Amino acid sequence: MAVHSQPWRHDSELAMVRDWFFPDHAKHDAFSAPPEDMRQRAVDRVNLWLFKAGRLPAAVVSTASLTEALIHDNGVVHQGDRHGCGDGPERRNVSEPALQSIYAMAFARFVNGFVDRDVARSQAGALALDDSRGPGATTATASSLAGQSASSTGRGESSMYAHAVTIGMPEVFVDLRHQVTHGDLPGLYYLRKMALQALQWLYQRWWVKHAHASPARALREHAERRQLCLEMKARRDVDERQDVEFSVDGVAERHSATMQTNVFPLEDVGSFPTSSHKRKRDG
Repeated sequence: MAVHSQPWRHDSELAMVRDWFFPDHAKHDAFSAPPEDMRQRAVDRVNLWLFKAGRLPAAVVSTASLTEALIHDNGVVHQGDRHGCGDGPERRNVSEPALQSIYAMAFARFVNGFVDRDVARSQAGALALDDSRGPGATTATASSLAGQSASSTGRGESSMYAHAVTIGMPEVFVDLRHQVTHGDLPGLYYLRKMALQALQWLYQRWWVKHAHASPARALREHAERRQLCLEMKARRDVDERQDVEFSVDGVAERHSATMQTNVFPLEDVGSFPTSSHKRKRDG
């Protein structure tokens, strides 16, 4: 699916999100500390892009949906804003039926986004198995593969299976989509395994081709914004602490003034009139 107005600022930002989604494929310094898990940040960034642009390539949306399912499965959700100024990870326990539903929805959206009849033609151009010979060759290859699939499966050229062949999508992905759509949810182990396989397929079929820039520029900008955010948060904490101290001092001063008003000095005790009984006895 072609996106005329890309919501990411530059290709480096797309590459940065790619590495956040797929840390195993990212280049890291062998002597540096293990990288932080930034998958939730990647999901948040895609949601921001979707809000700004209204639509995104199916591969980007599917990557975010499948990754979010895995994050829920891990039981850890990172709190904070998109710059990383949060309170750290928060563990959330999700029931097994809920996790199955999350995986099922993500996987159905993933397959539908590529091989549904309404979108299959547009996806064939972006993900065709052989796109090195020009658009005409791509269309011919897609039609040929669809015909081969129809002959071998007997499902017809318009079926999801035929469209899946044109973009190199494994048939088992379409099988699972049909299974979960009809309410037959597999176990978590199988759903988890298929989600990981789908992400690797997305990486090889889309991210490698479309996100090939260096993430260095975007990472530098992200680090600068995060540092600024942390400094602003620190100043805000100081201001709030000073406001609390000022309020406490004000309460203490008012309390002290009230006590001084309501307590008589000791030297004034003798000025109180004595009772009439005591005056008679003294006389």
